[in-house]
Amino acid sequence: MIETRGREVPLSYAVTLLVGVAIGFLLARFGDFVGRYPVESTLVAVLVASLAVLAWACREMLHDLLRRDRPEVSAETEQAPGPRLSAHRPPNGARR
Repeated sequence: MIETRGREVPLSYAVTLLVGVAIGFLLARFGDFVGRYPVESTLVAVLVASLAVLAWACREMLHDLLRRDRPEVSAETEQAPGPRLSAHRPPNGARR
């Protein structure tokens, strides 16, 4: 028998589709400005991409900051692992 399974579409595919539709709409609406002012249009596109990357980086940093777990009571009773030093270094960290 054939099993029916739901297909999961990755979020990145949906975002890529929506960005493509938005870019197509903007080019259809404002395509004459892109042809008339190519340098300025490129600079605006780079600015928008830079802001998107900056927003993504801020989101990732906040996610990492909030994801840090506070040690529980049982974890505090265990000894913390020692520093991970190379076997070729003395305890003060200086190389010979």
